[in-house]
Amino acid sequence: MTNDLFTEDERDLLGEIVNIAMGKAGATLAEAFAGFVNLRVPEIRTVGAAEGSETKERLMRTYKRISVLHQEFFGELAGDIAVIYGPASYAALRDVLGFDDRDGDGRRQREELLLELGNALASTCVLEIGALLEKRTGLRPPRVVAFDVPSADAVRRLFGELGGWDGQTLLIEIIFHLEAHEVPFELMITLSPTCLQSVKLALAQRL
Repeated sequence: MTNDLFTEDERDLLGEIVNIAMGKAGATLAEAFAGFVNLRVPEIRTVGAAEGSETKERLMRTYKRISVLHQEFFGELAGDIAVIYGPASYAALRDVLGFDDRDGDGRRQREELLLELGNALASTCVLEIGALLEKRTGLRPPRVVAFDVPSADAVRRLFGELGGWDGQTLLIEIIFHLEAHEVPFELMITLSPTCLQSVKLALAQRL
């Protein structure tokens, strides 16, 4: 499969759908985390192994150490979602929330924040995309697959979870920032190759 699987009109429409879903996710996060989220325009690409390697290299250039949350979604719309953030991103989140983890189990509290943030993004964004495409989908529980480890190690673990990267897949990359902070969080959604034709048909019916 190549990028020709999706026409320019279909990619534009999918971008609009993702924007709507992220707008809803942003509103949910604003309510849950005191209005802190600034979202960038999503990047949507059909990628294969070579492009996957480029994404790995970019992540390793961007971050020295990262934490990664992984969550699967399944059904008519299926794939994987990952939330990626570095130590500076966590520090900004802690600052915005007025959270102090100097006492007690800092790692446990950081993991809980990552799971809460990631699950709020996944449950809202992915379910909304599924609803707009009229495709049933569900979410498995999120897991922390890497916690504050060198980026090369974290990337190896993350991409070991993404079976869709063995062939061509659709990658949706979304970068967002906390209000008054420039450090990024990243949301990566990869659709399973098995559902891409169904997604294409759903888009074509709306054009």
